[in-house]
Amino acid sequence: MKEFLSILGFTDLTSICWNTLAYIGMILIIVAVISPRLQKHFFVWGPLVLLFYAGLYLHNYILAGLQLTITVSGALNLFNIKKWSPHVVVALAALIYATLLITGQISGLWPIVGSLGLLGIALGLTQLPKKKGFAIMSLGGLLIVVYAFVLQIWVFFVLNIIFFAANILKLLKK
Repeated sequence: MKEFLSILGFTDLTSICWNTLAYIGMILIIVAVISPRLQKHFFVWGPLVLLFYAGLYLHNYILAGLQLTITVSGALNLFNIKKWSPHVVVALAALIYATLLITGQISGLWPIVGSLGLLGIALGLTQLPKKKGFAIMSLGGLLIVVYAFVLQIWVFFVLNIIFFAANILKLLKK
């Protein structure tokens, strides 16, 4: 059991606190994916929790940028700002990507894979609820699955497997 908890990131008091928070954020997002009634609020709060986890605890600015993009998109949806939402999400994703490039965060194969996942999800968000939005988000989610697996960030690995599957199911329904 101790080995399993260690794999999940529960190794000391700090990691227990941060990972518990991250798993709560993951659960909020999963609930948002499966519950249309809670979707608007939980697509803000879940990604916001994971934004702090990725940025402050993991220092993984690719995942933090992804969560910032999703949080902003969720907030725009929550406040019913539809007209400017795609423009804001694209501009934010471009700004995040440029910042990641300038600061040297995207160097090597796996950071490239993760950053392309970020761009895929951001672009997919701008295309929803069209069929191509779900297709692009599926691809972005799959890239994040690979990235999280390689880095052994299990919260993002599990979350994006579910995210990928949910987008494939929505794609098949359309």
